[in-house]
Amino acid sequence: MALRPTVAQQIDLALRRSIPVALAVLLLFLGILPWNTQTLSPVNANLVLIPIYYWTLYRPRLMSVWAVAALGLLSDFLGGTMLGVNMLTFLIGYRVAVSQRKVFASAPFIIVWAGFLLMSAVAGLVQWLLATIVTGQIDFNARPALLLYMMGAVAYPPCAYVFAWIQRRSLVRVA
Repeated sequence: MALRPTVAQQIDLALRRSIPVALAVLLLFLGILPWNTQTLSPVNANLVLIPIYYWTLYRPRLMSVWAVAALGLLSDFLGGTMLGVNMLTFLIGYRVAVSQRKVFASAPFIIVWAGFLLMSAVAGLVQWLLATIVTGQIDFNARPALLLYMMGAVAYPPCAYVFAWIQRRSLVRVA
């Protein structure tokens, strides 16, 4: 006869499984904060792409396509962007991470980081194209996009370090 987990154990497991999405939401809110910079968009999609990329590579069951879509919708609502732009951007980033998971999951950190930089660049280009199509205006000022890209590039290593620590400490027994 198999032992059934107690209610407390089930709650503990559910909370542990929600850690990756909760971290993505935390970074989403961090990107919304008013940073007193006129050139940055209200929601920094590159910050949210960090946990999407990381957890898709190392714990794909904990960062599902539905969670990514929900993060994108939440980002669109909170950022005031056209509905679906960030969602599509996040889903494309997720798809790139899923397709390259076997290559990057066991690679050295520098290769994983390079993969994030490439995925982030593709997602940023898609976001710019979608915004251009939706507004009908072509904006050739690349400074804000490059600044956001660099913020994501610089933020990835410390975030990945924290995520790896959390993974070792909290997600050992989670499927």
